[in-house]
Amino acid sequence: MSFLVGLAAAVLGNVVIGTGQCLQKYALNKLQRDWERTGTSTARTEAVAYSSNVYSSSIDMRQRGSSVSQPSRTVESKRGPLPRYTSKTWVLGLLLNYAGEVCGNAVALSYLSASVVAPVGIVSVLVNVLLAERLLGERITSNQKFGFTVIVAGVACILLVAPRSAGATDATQFVYMVQTSGIALFFGLLYVVQLLLVLVIRNGRQSLFVYVLVASIFGTMNVMVSKIMTMYVRLKMAFAGLPNPADIVVYGAVGAMSSATVTLPRVLVALVMGVSVIGQESFRQQALGKYPVMQFQPVFFATYNVVATLSGLLLFKELDGWMHALVFFSVFSIGIGLILYGSRFLQKAKSV
Repeated sequence: MSFLVGLAAAVLGNVVIGTGQCLQKYALNKLQRDWERTGTSTARTEAVAYSSNVYSSSIDMRQRGSSVSQPSRTVESKRGPLPRYTSKTWVLGLLLNYAGEVCGNAVALSYLSASVVAPVGIVSVLVNVLLAERLLGERITSNQKFGFTVIVAGVACILLVAPRSAGATDATQFVYMVQTSGIALFFGLLYVVQLLLVLVIRNGRQSLFVYVLVASIFGTMNVMVSKIMTMYVRLKMAFAGLPNPADIVVYGAVGAMSSATVTLPRVLVALVMGVSVIGQESFRQQALGKYPVMQFQPVFFATYNVVATLSGLLLFKELDGWMHALVFFSVFSIGIGLILYGSRFLQKAKSV
């Protein structure tokens, strides 16, 4: 029953997320069109005014017996599009995006493995693409339809062998899971990788995959923290004395029991979640501003799926023995291969 509850939450959450992402892209496109239209109009008006001033000055100079020759020029507006946050549609899309994450995926993570929740994100991709065809004019070709079919097949392969449990079911299991996860070291390594990737972008070596990888790692960090915290909240209702997982990581199980209400580890967790959310949104929006939805979204989905699933399995040790691991990684590799193969048919997607 808990599996079905988590699955339903993940599906509904991703429907909302896909809708929000498409609305954001629609708002960005509209801001760009409005700026181009306003810029062209402004440039034309300023050019006419400038020519009129030059003509009047020439008449005045002739009256003084002088001859003046002035080259004509066009004054173009140098202002860029209005900031995205000025668009109510973009703000609505942002709110829907995070409503789906909090009320959908976060709830699902308290019941399911990240290796189940991450692949279900295909729902947001499909919703996004269907709405992009109607709202953004991004035409879906027969090749792209075939690509999505292959991607769905890859997701089905992953879901077929993904762990069904959410991890800890009682306080003792939860404390042990947090203590042995090595999440502090893992996050430290991820931040080093992120720093290197950001430097690559800053140096001008930009590509879709780099943006996608940065956004995927930030998203994975948020998922890992969300999974632990939502599991903590769910178990806290049954085990009132359960210590905070942030305190367990730093102080250990015994030290966490006597920790204060506000501790440095809890503040650091809040900062990590804040940086992860802002970082993912920032690089995702930059990518959406440079690439069509149907090009960005499938590649982001495939990359995020790999990073989040492998991170969840590594941290929470969700595989039952070597045989399960062998079967899972064999089928998982096939699923990811299908997702990447299907994504190749979507790379020619362009806005119309």
